[in-house]
Amino acid sequence: MLFSKADGILDLRSFEDFKAAHLVDATWMAWPDLPEHLNELPASPAEFFLVGSAQAIEEASIFLDSKAYKVSGSLVIETPETMQVWGDKLPGLLVSGAKSKALWSPNSLLVEFTEQVALDVKSIRPSALDLGCGGGRDAVFLAKQGWQVSAIDNENRVIKRAKQLALRSGASVKFRCCDLKNTGCLTDQTFDLVMVMRFLNRDLFEPIKQRIKPGGWLVFQTFTEGVEKFGSPKNPNFILKRDELSQVFKDFKIITDRMETLSDGRPVVSFIAQKLDGNNE
Repeated sequence: MLFSKADGILDLRSFEDFKAAHLVDATWMAWPDLPEHLNELPASPAEFFLVGSAQAIEEASIFLDSKAYKVSGSLVIETPETMQVWGDKLPGLLVSGAKSKALWSPNSLLVEFTEQVALDVKSIRPSALDLGCGGGRDAVFLAKQGWQVSAIDNENRVIKRAKQLALRSGASVKFRCCDLKNTGCLTDQTFDLVMVMRFLNRDLFEPIKQRIKPGGWLVFQTFTEGVEKFGSPKNPNFILKRDELSQVFKDFKIITDRMETLSDGRPVVSFIAQKLDGNNE
């Protein structure tokens, strides 16, 4: 079947219809809410199989194409009864209930960090701060692991998406919308972990040091020199120099410092470091 080869099955119908019956491993993503839930999709160019009315499938296909996604096929369902008919044709491939498959994933560097550190989070309840959190995937991932997470971004619509992701994922995250360039955006609280993903503001280097508890960690990944030829970003203010983080955080214990490439070929620096006990910076 076409849907078995896709990266995801997007069910565009109402939640009530989805709960009544849907394809195994389908993800509920009602149209026209889809544009506000892009943070819940895998990175493009992923391939989707769509389920819903003919109009919803057509409109969603056009939208997904504009975002560099692909549609491998579709199943037109105009009424709940139509889905039941397909259930007879697809024995064992239809289920009921509210469970919707998550298609998003956190940054692989953050996953690597949690596996390396392997804290007893249920007992310790460590705290984390996500700077420039974007759609909230990393913050939600940590919260679901048992961390107490605060996350900051300067765009209201982005924070709204992040809050929706947390709600749909059953995670509790303290989101805050403010500009990190402004005084007062960053609180004086200290954290067991500060993470910075695909975001760079060199003015924050010293404040970041101050907000990591002794023995706490920094997880940092963003674009580095060579990314300019890919078109974005081009501004040197948003591009790390080689070995820059290892110099700035030279008083930390550096655990990981490597260059790698994203799926689209853009180079990034992946950096994990631990603040030493007694470090007063």
